Amino acid sequence: MNARQVLVVLATGALFLVMALSFLGNVSWPNTPTSIPVYNSTATSSNGIANTLFNAYAITVLLIAILLGAAMIGGVYLAKMDEPGKVGP
Repeated sequence: MNARQVLVVLATGALFLVMALSFLGNVSWPNTPTSIPVYNSTATSSNGIANTLFNAYAITVLLIAILLGAAMIGGVYLAKMDEPGKVGP
């Protein structure tokens, strides 16, 4: 291994050590499982993750889904253009 590879391994190891210490450091983890309210059909929009997403931010979630779908189609189109002897999709 050359010096650059050794430095990359050392930097990666140091970053992993910092992340592990911050994760396992002075964190008060709960001793018992806690419940996360996901969806409740009778609850208000402030109770539950799915209720908040699909009631308060319904338009935003739909627009993000459309944007991600268009990005996937564009990625496939660009990947197909790189094939030798092929023009377009």
